[in-house]
Amino acid sequence: MKTTSYIKYIVSILCLLGLLIITRPTLANTGYQAEKLAQSHAAIPELWPTQSIEFWVTFKNTGDTLWQGMGSTVVVLRTISGMKSRLTHSTWYDDYIPNRVNPVSMIFPGEEALFRFKLLAPRENGLYWEKFQLYAGSTPIPGGKIEFAIKVVGAEVTPPTTPEPQPEPVPPSEPTPTPPEPTETWWQDVSSEINIINDFYWTDLPKGPEIEVGLLYIEESEKLDYLPFQISTLDNKLYNIYDQNDKLLVRNTAGEIIEVDYDYELNRYFINDSQGTRILMSDSYFKLQGNNSTIFKIHSWKNGPFWGQNVNDNEFRDTLKIHYNPNTKRLWLINQLQMEEYLKGVAEVGDTSHIEFLKAQTIAARTYALFRYFTHKYTNTPDNQPFFTVMSTQADQVYRGYQKELRGPNALLATEQTKGIVATYQNNPILAYYFAQSDGYTRSSYETNMTKAPVDYLQPKKDPQGEGKTLNGHGVGLPQMGGITAANQGANYSQILKYYYTGIDLTKMY
Repeated sequence: MKTTSYIKYIVSILCLLGLLIITRPTLANTGYQAEKLAQSHAAIPELWPTQSIEFWVTFKNTGDTLWQGMGSTVVVLRTISGMKSRLTHSTWYDDYIPNRVNPVSMIFPGEEALFRFKLLAPRENGLYWEKFQLYAGSTPIPGGKIEFAIKVVGAEVTPPTTPEPQPEPVPPSEPTPTPPEPTETWWQDVSSEINIINDFYWTDLPKGPEIEVGLLYIEESEKLDYLPFQISTLDNKLYNIYDQNDKLLVRNTAGEIIEVDYDYELNRYFINDSQGTRILMSDSYFKLQGNNSTIFKIHSWKNGPFWGQNVNDNEFRDTLKIHYNPNTKRLWLINQLQMEEYLKGVAEVGDTSHIEFLKAQTIAARTYALFRYFTHKYTNTPDNQPFFTVMSTQADQVYRGYQKELRGPNALLATEQTKGIVATYQNNPILAYYFAQSDGYTRSSYETNMTKAPVDYLQPKKDPQGEGKTLNGHGVGLPQMGGITAANQGANYSQILKYYYTGIDLTKMY
């Protein structure tokens, strides 16, 4: 074995054992760069409806920062648009990410990374183009873009039975509601007393502060695919249209469909009527403002299916903003609403789980969103102010809007019964990470590069229900399967949260 290869082998082993401390790469100080070397299917393949095909692409790490398969800068291949892929396959990590750097691997500068995944043809005939991008965490890697197409032809038939090579199993994105019960009740070390500290940060906001959720972004090359937005309100609810200075542009707009468009070259926003006739033009972004009973519907956005359900989650409460960020050259659709209304649309677990776990999950989701409200994440803007609070994807928390409310009556109950309750440490909302499934132990946030320094409340914990299972997720904080098991055994939401988040309090902040 050559000396260089031997050194890389030793480094990889030490990292897996947690014995090597690596200086954490940050996008501000080191360079991410990629070069596409090769891909399969130079010609557009023709498939039957619902037929699958294996695709691969090779990228070279041409930057000076290693690519990791774990932590906050995990390198993944994700849809550029932020929308669910139309070619998603059941072996993908989720509807947006077909593959990622292996969690036990590191791609050093100068090395190559192979991304192999399957594509599933839609049921309808036609030509389907998809664009994907390499990301380090939530930041795109320059040179990491790929575009390909498949053509669906003919009636739906049963494809040939030639066995295909089996891909590496990919964990499901939704935790199983009823995991096998271990005999050990590890959570009983925590008192069953539910002690809520009343320390109101907001006394006049019963539903919490307003937050902004990045729903979808569109790059100039995708304009013809997604613009103009076609928007109306359910039940013809009235709303007003404002500019960025809160100047009223249109009063009491009725519920009929309008079109909102953007010109990337002129930096101009447009509003058309349902026939495409222009009625308004501005250099300012538009804010379509209703209230918490206003439901906007984006007719032009196909946002589904989800978790195997034939749904189109394109309805959102309160207020919409259409806003271009010149720093990232992306036009964003943003949902602005109160915290408690936002939580009703969060879709991180199924609705059939035990109510005590749903309460714990809701508090974790509320806490994470409040942490991001106070500690800004998306500040790559001209004035360094946050562009929004959280994204609607797994980059933060999966949020599906109004239709999720209708599908989740138990989650709504959990939200109402825990209103305003937040997990805190030293009187501040914690960074409430959670994930799907442990392998018997959770990890510390520092060990997995999720934080730049050790965090007292994000420390390793024994999680007996995960023993013998495969880790699914980053491994930090609350394992959802562990929480479900504890609730099924009799734990209340306070015991679940205080076991997995070390030394926290539960505080009612509004």
